[in-house]
Amino acid sequence: MWIQPKDLLLPSPFWIAEMYSKYFVLQKRRGHGESRGFGSMLVGTFDSVMSTKPAPYRILHQTPSSEVSYEIAIGLTQDEIVKDWEWLQTNLFSVLNEMENEEEVTNFTICKIQSLYAQNNQDDTGESPDFKVMTSQFRKIFKMPEEERLVNSYSATYVKNKIPRQGQLYISLNHVCFYSYLLSEEIKRIIRFAELEDISRSGKTIYLKTTNNMTYNFTLIFNASKAHALIEQLNKMAIQKLIQDPESPVVDHDTSNYTRFATKMSKEPVLLRDLTARQKSEEFRVYFRLPQTEIIDGKIKADIWTPYSKRFHAGYIYLSPNFFCFRSDVKDLVSLVIPMKTIKSVEKKDDGQQRYDNQIVIFSSDNVPFMFSKIVDREVLISKITDLLSRIHIPVSRERAKYDISWSKQTALLNTFKTQFSPDIQKKQEQKLARWEDHFRDFGRGIAMFRTTDVINLIVEGIPDKLRQEIWLIFSGAIHDKEMNPGLYEDLVEKAACIKNSFVHDEIDRDLPRSLPEHPAFQCTDGIGALRRVLQAYALRNPQVGYCQAMNIVSSVFLLFCDEENAFWMLAALCENLLPDYYQDKIVGAQIDQGVLNELVATHLSDLHEHLERLGVIKMISISWFLTIFISVISYESSLQILDCFFYEGAKIIFMISLQIIEWNRDKLLDCQDDGEAMLVLQTYLEGIYNPEYQVPPPTDKRRQERPQTQTVQTLIYEAYTKFGAELTQQRIEELRNKHRRLTVRQFDIDNEKTIVKAHVQNPYFERLELHTLLTIIREEKLVLKSVQQQQKTQSLSEAPQLQHHQSPARDIMPGGGSGRHEAYSVNYEVFHTLFSELTPWRKCVSVDIAEKLFRLTDKKGTGQLDFGQLVNALGLVCSNKSTEKLKLLFVLHLPPLLSKAEIERTRRPRPRTKDDAEEAIEAEDFFDDDASESIEALPSPSDQNFDADDFALISATQHLHNLAGISGNTFMDLSRTPNLSLNSNASSLAHRNSTFYVDLPGAAGLAGLSGTATRTDAGQEDDYDIGLHQQGRYESIDTFSDISDLGAARMTPPTTAAASSAAAGSNAATAAEQMLLNVETISNFSQISDLVAATRLDRADSNATDTRSLGSLGYLLDQPNEGAAGGHSPVPHMRKENFQLLWRSIIEIMGCVQDEEMRRAYENLIELGNSNIKKEPSLESFTQLNLAGSGDEQPDNNGNPTTPAAEPSSTTRLFIALEEELRQAKAAAAGGGAAATTRTTNTTSSGSSSSTNISDGWHISIKQFIATALTCECIEKAFQTSTRIVEQIEQLQKKRRKCLSTNYNY
Repeated sequence: MWIQPKDLLLPSPFWIAEMYSKYFVLQKRRGHGESRGFGSMLVGTFDSVMSTKPAPYRILHQTPSSEVSYEIAIGLTQDEIVKDWEWLQTNLFSVLNEMENEEEVTNFTICKIQSLYAQNNQDDTGESPDFKVMTSQFRKIFKMPEEERLVNSYSATYVKNKIPRQGQLYISLNHVCFYSYLLSEEIKRIIRFAELEDISRSGKTIYLKTTNNMTYNFTLIFNASKAHALIEQLNKMAIQKLIQDPESPVVDHDTSNYTRFATKMSKEPVLLRDLTARQKSEEFRVYFRLPQTEIIDGKIKADIWTPYSKRFHAGYIYLSPNFFCFRSDVKDLVSLVIPMKTIKSVEKKDDGQQRYDNQIVIFSSDNVPFMFSKIVDREVLISKITDLLSRIHIPVSRERAKYDISWSKQTALLNTFKTQFSPDIQKKQEQKLARWEDHFRDFGRGIAMFRTTDVINLIVEGIPDKLRQEIWLIFSGAIHDKEMNPGLYEDLVEKAACIKNSFVHDEIDRDLPRSLPEHPAFQCTDGIGALRRVLQAYALRNPQVGYCQAMNIVSSVFLLFCDEENAFWMLAALCENLLPDYYQDKIVGAQIDQGVLNELVATHLSDLHEHLERLGVIKMISISWFLTIFISVISYESSLQILDCFFYEGAKIIFMISLQIIEWNRDKLLDCQDDGEAMLVLQTYLEGIYNPEYQVPPPTDKRRQERPQTQTVQTLIYEAYTKFGAELTQQRIEELRNKHRRLTVRQFDIDNEKTIVKAHVQNPYFERLELHTLLTIIREEKLVLKSVQQQQKTQSLSEAPQLQHHQSPARDIMPGGGSGRHEAYSVNYEVFHTLFSELTPWRKCVSVDIAEKLFRLTDKKGTGQLDFGQLVNALGLVCSNKSTEKLKLLFVLHLPPLLSKAEIERTRRPRPRTKDDAEEAIEAEDFFDDDASESIEALPSPSDQNFDADDFALISATQHLHNLAGISGNTFMDLSRTPNLSLNSNASSLAHRNSTFYVDLPGAAGLAGLSGTATRTDAGQEDDYDIGLHQQGRYESIDTFSDISDLGAARMTPPTTAAASSAAAGSNAATAAEQMLLNVETISNFSQISDLVAATRLDRADSNATDTRSLGSLGYLLDQPNEGAAGGHSPVPHMRKENFQLLWRSIIEIMGCVQDEEMRRAYENLIELGNSNIKKEPSLESFTQLNLAGSGDEQPDNNGNPTTPAAEPSSTTRLFIALEEELRQAKAAAAGGGAAATTRTTNTTSSGSSSSTNISDGWHISIKQFIATALTCECIEKAFQTSTRIVEQIEQLQKKRRKCLSTNYNY
């Protein structure tokens, strides 16, 4: 990029010339792009110590006889600098060669480069070239995405192991980063603002402490205070973002809102200037009580003429799009707010004694003059005001939709329910009103009044009832919001009235009778109705807040003195400006100020603080005091005067009153021995505070009549101002709020962790400390995931499948943007993959993505999220010392469909594509479909592709069974019309089932069940088992059902079943039924019935004993007994050779890619076992596994398969024999020629008959064979019995994060 030419007096040894010409040279920084040699090491150290981070490439202009060179271009990459060099070759080389002298050459070159620089930077960001280089280096060093914008960098020293390291401190929107290079040793540190727990500064050193108790000390010789203020501001933004959106706590900044205030000529980075403007705008709005949309446009030094004192006072004029404001240099001496829409004219004043003082006069719409003098640049100010006036927009009430409801605005309730004062009290009210009228005459009235210490004194004395609405609206700032949104309240009221079945409305209605119940105004429909409308309208305006208890109490007081609409805007100002975050979920703002009060007590009442801290009193009292602004704890008459001060001072008055009350009760509190006693002391004192100038008729409540009077509210307020008013400034409060905002959010995390750990402490894998550490790393990984996902947007998708899920509609998101306590620690696929890859010993497996398969197996509901319990079971089993269960899990993770076709093809022999291949491709397409409802929910059951109308084998087999059984076609489910069996609502046996089944990784009970589950052998046991599964919320997939009727088919009975049940049926009918009955109730695993179909699938080569086809059939096995248990029959499918080869490769990789002789022998033994299991041809022997006519107590053979003694061919067996014969004949006919005829004449039941099935595809092993053989290897047994210390792995991962060793999320 072209830059402003900079002269260089001496050549630098840190640069290497790459290209030459007569007047130009292209140089590269020594060491850039090269291996670290001694020279590059010295250069890197020099750049780090001296804080010089030049671009790696540059172009110099120099003449042969001159000792001065000019830097004219820099480049971040070689391509970028070569492009500029080529431009010079094309446009300047020949021109310069024709010039007569070197001076002319230099002048022409500099002018040309300056022109190029101005031209190329017209539409740029406004950043300097040096800052662009710095930003590029920041992103390269710390691998930050483009969205992570750098704010500024500072030269700093970081102390590591008592050794100072000089380097650069980078501050971006979301991170504080440090980089140092010293003699070939790099140090990188990256800290997220959201994880900072403490920020402090002492002299030139900034101290940072994170939530995981890591401390960092950075010493800055220059700009330490600026860097500290910037870190505080960005941390505040990060914590506020975390409160508003815990799932995405990434700070962004819209620069367009703050460009007007930023000084264009400043050398500071643009984003830093914008953040400075943002901070100043926030202070501007808070001081002058302006709407949140106001952005400060600038300020200028000036003096204001005060007619009440007849003199000028120095201060500053502040301008924003809608307001002209003034603030004196002397605190609280005078301030002024003039809405721009009320300015009638702005004129120069050049006469009188001060005619040379650059005076201007502003006339308001009421013809009130405001005079200013000693303006630094009067012309600029007038021009700016004129420009703002030309762009002023005055909102008008728009035509709105009409709603079929009738209502009218309620005026101030005190107009109807007048307070009956005694003559003395009435006289005091009139005297106060007269003093206020005199003040208005001297200082003005309305928004544009002069705000001085006199008005503070009047407010402390108490505002008359007739003026409360006017004064409250002005000093709270609610008047501005109301005028900027005409007609909004009416619209909100009518929209809210049309909302039915609202949980928020139910809460409001429940609290209405408890809103100031002692006042008669809220014992009638007018007061209750107005309060309901105000609260419902605000809940609709601000859904993030909705409704919170205590809002009804303060709103009821507003309605007493204000019109209904004004009360609404008062409530909005209270919740959004005066007490932000107070009424959100978890009342975060009140808890933050609770911490502030606790620290103020420690500062001002140090002798009492330790005692109160031990009793826990501050936490108990502050919430009720703060949320209702003392209305609920002090008498209504006394709390009114505190409210008067609150709208002028803000939260400051709450802290002052609290400190004063605690101080007055110091001795009594020190004598208290428990929290109950201390609370009683404070409650008694607060109930006795009274207002002698606002006494209403005594209540009928005898308990209130007998209360002792402790102190007047006037004395309370006066003493609070006297003792704490000067020391407790708004700036001090904001500093403490920033500090305790961090601590409060951290305490939320700690409380959540304790609750979750308590719920999972009985898990069989992790101890309490390990659970706490795991929760910490989950929270940290979820925080960094957002920025990583931003970086992934610019990268291509990886070869591995990307899990995409829709959020479950049942997710319970809490009001205020926060998620539920347990959902806050649920993890998606990306976070789970990171934890699995970083914490478990199976991360060494690279051939198969074990994490992806384990996630799919564990995600029961297909939501794309694992709750903490599922995560504990998944990671706990992998990290445990339970070798048998770990091998079993590893076996399952390598079975289809978890093992995708792409992974199997890595070792599978090339063979022609068949119909089965097409089906697997369709299945894979569904599996990785973007729609989670189709890919995750539908896959586990046999899908359309498994039971398609075109599936000739299954359809023909079913139809043939119909014919042989002598039953009608509608007895079985019509597979061609209902391809997805799990969705057949007509099957009574599926009425309480769900076809989707996911695995429960064994917990404490699950592990016990692995060795104790009995085999189901009859229909009654099966039904009981299924009901138990349903009650547990777990479901079984179709291909592990133990009854054909579970597939949607009714139990088959002969046509004479109904007759057989009657007395007239006789023995002949019973005999016929026995001959015709198809005994399907003894089938233990329907997946084996597909052996019937295998022979008719003309191109199918592999056995269905190894074809699971669904996640449900895999998930079922982990809750089943161990292979070989007495009386147990495992539903685990056998594994094909291709899958086994990947399984063994995974074991080798988990072992560290080392395979000894013992493992080689075990592998060969398993290969031989698989060869011995090959079935040459599906025959009658294949049906012996179905236990037809068996007793059910046979022992399995050596291969783990059940054996059945020979049985006489019954009518049922003959059905299968006839069907098998027909299928075999169809297969032979398809083969064609004489060979087919020969096949048809062979013995159909001979096990030695020739088979067209591929031998290798018939290879399989059982899980029993695999586990028994694998555990004979001492190295495998030792490796799988070794547990992983999860805490140590997490600490290593946190260390990697601190060193900016980011995880690759490209799966």
